[in-house]
Amino acid sequence: MGVDVTIKNKQLFKKPLTIDELTMGKYGCGTVDQYGRNTCKPGNGDIVFYDKNRIGRGVIIFSWSDSVKDSVDLRLNSFSTFRDIDMFYEFIRNIMKIWKAKDFEQDGSKYTANDIDRLADEQKEFSIKYMSEIESIVNDSNGHITIPSAMFDIDIAVERLKEFGNSKDADGYADYLHGLQSIDAYYAVPSMYESREKKNVFFGNYVITTDTDTIFPLKASVPMMFKNPNTGKALECDDFRVAFFDYDKKKPIGSLSFDDFAQKAGIANYPKLDETHIFLKGMTAGEMEELLK
Repeated sequence: MGVDVTIKNKQLFKKPLTIDELTMGKYGCGTVDQYGRNTCKPGNGDIVFYDKNRIGRGVIIFSWSDSVKDSVDLRLNSFSTFRDIDMFYEFIRNIMKIWKAKDFEQDGSKYTANDIDRLADEQKEFSIKYMSEIESIVNDSNGHITIPSAMFDIDIAVERLKEFGNSKDADGYADYLHGLQSIDAYYAVPSMYESREKKNVFFGNYVITTDTDTIFPLKASVPMMFKNPNTGKALECDDFRVAFFDYDKKKPIGSLSFDDFAQKAGIANYPKLDETHIFLKGMTAGEMEELLK
C-alpha cells in the first residue's frame, strides 16, 4: 500500500526529464537490482531517489528512461518517514514546474500545487497511524515485516514498528532506518544455481570477501520473488553454501555449508542489524582459513 501519483506533460513542445533535474543537485538515486539492493547508479527501469543524510524508504519513479517526456509515475511507499513524504511532494512540485503542469493525479483524484502542503500533512498523520495499527494489518508468525527501503530490504519487528507509531516517534523511526542503511557494508545475497545433474534442484552461494564488512543473514533463504525458471513457480532450495574469496590475491579460499559456517563463526553472537541480519566485521584470509580447518 502506498501513494501513487501521475504527472502529465501537456506542453506542445515536450522536454524529457533529466536525472540532474530530478535530483535537484542534492539527492542520490539508483536502480534496484533483483535482490532489492540499490545500485546507487541511475539506469532504465524503476529508480529510487533518497536523501543521503536521511535515508529512509525513498521516492520511486517507475519505468524511468532518458526519453520520459509525456508523463511520469511516482510512488510513496507505506511506512515512509516524514523526510520521504517531504521529498515526495518536493519532487511533484519540481516536475510540475519543469513541465509547467497545472495539476497532478494522486490515487485517481486530481490536485494542484495548492493542495500539496495539505496532502503532505495528511500522509504524515496517516503514516504514524498506519504504524500504530500494524498488528491488525500484518499477520506474520515470524514477528517481523519486510520493508523494501532506499538501499535494501529491512526486516523490522512488528512490535518495534508499532511502538514508533504509538509514541508518534517519527524522528526515532527515521533515525532507525537511516542508521541501518548508512552503514558502509556489503549486503550479502545468495547467487542461485541449478544443479547440472538434476533438473529443478537448486543451490545458493553466499560470498564473503576478505576485509569486507558484510551485512549477513542469520538464516539462508531464497531471495524474494525468485522463480523456478523451469516451472515459473516460487523457487525452492535448502542447499546453501558460503564461499570465501581473497580480494588481494583475486582467488577463492574455500567454502563451507551455510550451517557449518554459522556454527563455526558463531554468527548468532554478532551484533544484530535488523531482525534477520547481523553485522559481520571484515575477516582476514587467515581467519577464513581457520574456519575451513
